[in-house]
Amino acid sequence: MLGVIAGIIAIAVERADFFMTGGNLQLLGYINTYTWILVSALLFGFWGAIITTEVQAIIGLITITNPALSWLWPFVNLIFALSVGIVAIGFSKLRPNAKIGTKLLLMSSVCALLDIPLVYFVMVIVLGLPFVVYFASLPVYIILQLVPSTFLAYLVVKALKRSKVLYLGEKNENKDNQ
Repeated sequence: MLGVIAGIIAIAVERADFFMTGGNLQLLGYINTYTWILVSALLFGFWGAIITTEVQAIIGLITITNPALSWLWPFVNLIFALSVGIVAIGFSKLRPNAKIGTKLLLMSSVCALLDIPLVYFVMVIVLGLPFVVYFASLPVYIILQLVPSTFLAYLVVKALKRSKVLYLGEKNENKDNQ
């Protein structure tokens, strides 16, 4: 479900990115993808992150949301999803009662660290852009990961918990310590 939502949003925002930047910067698409990876990992763990990101990537392939890079997203996003999923497993085993904000911030920080090699790979190796473009855009992607993606993921999780649309297996419905 979350992958389909992310995919539908991606159709609009990645095309907007393509028209704004010629496909060289995926600012809105980035925020969309990594918001939903964080939400899925937090709510559904390891497999939730993978399923969400791959469903979104497949929708992107079918609809060609980004004509220049749609073919690449299933592979790149899988790396992020696996990493965030591993962090989610760590929290479930070591700190299951950690607050939502703490979990999201750590998962988002892992994504921000992965940005260093993966943004380089996409921008310099795949798109053939000069290193200086990578160097200038890397802080933008890291900030997009740590601020809007994390904040939006937090808002989505809180809204989903309050709405009770999803049964999240909580024993105490009034407990909102996270």
